[in-house]
Amino acid sequence: MSTSAASAKRRKPTVDSDEIVGSTRWVALKTLTYTDAKNVERKWDMAERTTKKSMEKADASVIIPILKSVKSSTLETILIEQYRPPLNGFSVEFPAGLIDEGETPQQAAVRELKEETGYVGTADDSFPSNVLCMSPGLTNEMVSIVVVNVDLDAPENQNPKQELEGGEDITLKRVPLLKMLKSMQDAGQNGLSKEMSMPVAMLYGFAMGVELGLKCSSDGAEKK
Repeated sequence: MSTSAASAKRRKPTVDSDEIVGSTRWVALKTLTYTDAKNVERKWDMAERTTKKSMEKADASVIIPILKSVKSSTLETILIEQYRPPLNGFSVEFPAGLIDEGETPQQAAVRELKEETGYVGTADDSFPSNVLCMSPGLTNEMVSIVVVNVDLDAPENQNPKQELEGGEDITLKRVPLLKMLKSMQDAGQNGLSKEMSMPVAMLYGFAMGVELGLKCSSDGAEKK
């Protein structure tokens, strides 16, 4: 059978139905019935936020803070560490939070940054805030990544104070943007927990991308 003939028999997979197996206040476990590309009916278990309203909108904003000051040429960012019960341990993350009803991802990012870190910033609209999946084999949770610029010289950022909710216990650390990877690898020496902390994949991938960009730039300069 030719490749074109085989492709012609394939179809777009579709979810035909879903059944809620169990639910708590915040999370529902569902079993999906779907038809795959070969027209075979299959089952798939997934988790979903009970607050989810749409498959076309982000559930949360992930914030990349960019801290700037006229007194320094070094750009900084903020890493946060918090205990995550599913890990039975600590994670290292960018600040993030759920988007409230009626909020845009940018508005939620500015609000959550102030609540989790105390810093006041403005969303950078030059970066698109696309809707992104998180762990598509497990959940339909979606996020938008928002860059927030923070002026360290502004009066409101001279003595930042967290505005945490009752169940939140967040440690934060300012680190040079270009040294994020080392800061995560040396968490114990950089003011975060001395216990083993697991970076969130998105954060670690971002830090690796920064390092890779620096390496490629350096290698390219050496070849000229």
